[in-house]
Amino acid sequence: MGKVIFINSENLGHGDDELGSKLAGMFLYSLGQTEPKPDAVVLMNSGVRLAVEGSSAVEHLEALATAGTRVYACGTCLDFFGVKERLAVGEVGNMETTAELFMSHEVVTV
Repeated sequence: MGKVIFINSENLGHGDDELGSKLAGMFLYSLGQTEPKPDAVVLMNSGVRLAVEGSSAVEHLEALATAGTRVYACGTCLDFFGVKERLAVGEVGNMETTAELFMSHEVVTV
């Protein structure tokens, strides 16, 4: 059974947002260096901001996608934040896809 990485915030951990942003980028970079790669990365809530133009995490998500990891950004979340047109990596996901992934994979929430 493969893994799905669930990221529900643009920051990793609680506390300082600047540090949390750096940690999220470092995590995604490090994830790209691991084997095996996750089957998918699901971005929800403010986590979708990691996949939009201008995010320092885009290059790390692109590397994962190039290696075969599917990247999904919650469509409702992208709409809520008004950034759907700026999605730079991955595809717009929905709750049906998310539920299917969660029920068929081991889910790691970051």
